[in-house]
Amino acid sequence: MQSMLSILLLLLANTTAGYLVPNSPGKYNVTLTTGPLIDYTRNDPYAATPTPRALMLSVFQPATCASTVPVPDMPNKIADYQGPFLEKTFNISVNLTPLFLEARLPVCSDHPDSCSPLDDGPILLFSPGYSIPRLYYNVLASAIASEGFTVITIDHPEDANIIIYPDGHAVYNNASILSSPTWDEYPRAADASFVIDQLSNATAMAELLPQRGPRPFPTDRVAMLGHSVGGASAIIAASRDPRIRGAINWDGTIFGSPPPSGLSQPVQIMSQPVLFMSHQNYADPSWLAAWPQLKGPKLVVYVANTTHYTFSDVPTLFQAAGQSTAPFADLLGTIAPAEMVRILTAYTTAWMNGAFTGKEGGPLLQGQEPGKFPEVSTMMKGNF
Repeated sequence: MQSMLSILLLLLANTTAGYLVPNSPGKYNVTLTTGPLIDYTRNDPYAATPTPRALMLSVFQPATCASTVPVPDMPNKIADYQGPFLEKTFNISVNLTPLFLEARLPVCSDHPDSCSPLDDGPILLFSPGYSIPRLYYNVLASAIASEGFTVITIDHPEDANIIIYPDGHAVYNNASILSSPTWDEYPRAADASFVIDQLSNATAMAELLPQRGPRPFPTDRVAMLGHSVGGASAIIAASRDPRIRGAINWDGTIFGSPPPSGLSQPVQIMSQPVLFMSHQNYADPSWLAAWPQLKGPKLVVYVANTTHYTFSDVPTLFQAAGQSTAPFADLLGTIAPAEMVRILTAYTTAWMNGAFTGKEGGPLLQGQEPGKFPEVSTMMKGNF
């Protein structure tokens, strides 16, 4: 059997020329635009000096275009940062930076004559895991967008391990975030509400999406999903902002500090539909605590042969680079990466379409199509 070192060295050799991740599987191609949104009404609570809260976004829009072009999955400076980050976080002895540095994402050209974005469809906000840049979810966001959603992924300042702004300056993770005792002091939910505010601001949208021009987005069909703490943030944001029509939590604990009188209730009573997707057969205790607060349709499913980190692009990047994920099974699970993308896309699409139409359910979500995704099982459901 090949040693871990030889496998990783082979990975480094094979990715130096660059590689293309799979095309989005849905009926549309996808455009990609990145840029900042700055909230001048809030200072960043973790910055050393008073600084307006500046989010970095990636906007994936469904579009019709004749062909796609490969673009870097990450800016070089962010990709360079990931190898040492993963080495330290997961005790990996060889730098995996080339896995990120050489990945190319197929998107529509930004030339207006060759691309027709689908305007004013449903909007999904996406919040990433703690210390993970939004760019770890580009493939998943693109796959969901190809089903007809505008997907906006959000980097939260001082939270992602590194954010690079258009002027070139970088903001790094600030571990003091972890000392935030309550969700009221944790800014992700407020970040989501700010993005929704700006969607209806024609000037802000013209700056973020120059090809669109000064036209606001309608905000009557906005929902939110996320991974890990981002998934928990989606539920917290929806419980505080009724403009968020539904929420999906990919494997995220809803943390909060228990007061002297007992378990805290970080989730307010909410009527929006909520989908929880878990790795393996595991019901997070925080989900059980939040369950009574959720008065709308609610569902908990788990995906077999996965881990917490399967809910990201990393397994897909390995596959696209021609590498097996088997040496990293403990970290990334054993499910086929393409199958995981299909599962997350199908369940997100079905859940959000139901949330926007008020017709939650259907054969997939009711567990009536066990042959379609045999890795997925239902643990709990209510209010269908």
